[in-house]
Amino acid sequence: MGDDFMFQLFGKYRDMALAVKNPCHLNMSACLIKLKRYEEAIAQCSIVLVEEENNVKALFRRGKARAELGQTDAAREDFLKARKLAPEDKAISRELRLLAEHDKAVYQKQKELYKGLFGPRPEPKPKRTNWLILIWQWLLSLFYRVFKTERLKAD
Repeated sequence: MGDDFMFQLFGKYRDMALAVKNPCHLNMSACLIKLKRYEEAIAQCSIVLVEEENNVKALFRRGKARAELGQTDAAREDFLKARKLAPEDKAISRELRLLAEHDKAVYQKQKELYKGLFGPRPEPKPKRTNWLILIWQWLLSLFYRVFKTERLKAD
């Protein structure tokens, strides 16, 4: 049944057609997820969600497909909405936990990757003491004091 045919249906006939159409799309999305064709699975679930926006199974499967594609924010949105509609579902909680673990692993990997981006911090090198300069400074200060005291005596 194409979408153009669905627009022609009214009342109980439309409900009967949706009762057949939505499970078919959900089954198709489950098969596509098994075949690792995630974009198509997302499209099938989205078709169901257009008709029935609170369909937990469609939200869960779309979230699972999005998670496999690396779209973790969108997947989390779908899982949270599904959990709000079915809070007792353990599969949804498990997928949310897996997403959190994945995000934590990605964060650790990025942290490790960018750790040496600007290079290690340079440690301050201890200054080498040049004894010749120290002796000259000492001699100059000594002469300065001697001449200063002689000037004070002369005044």
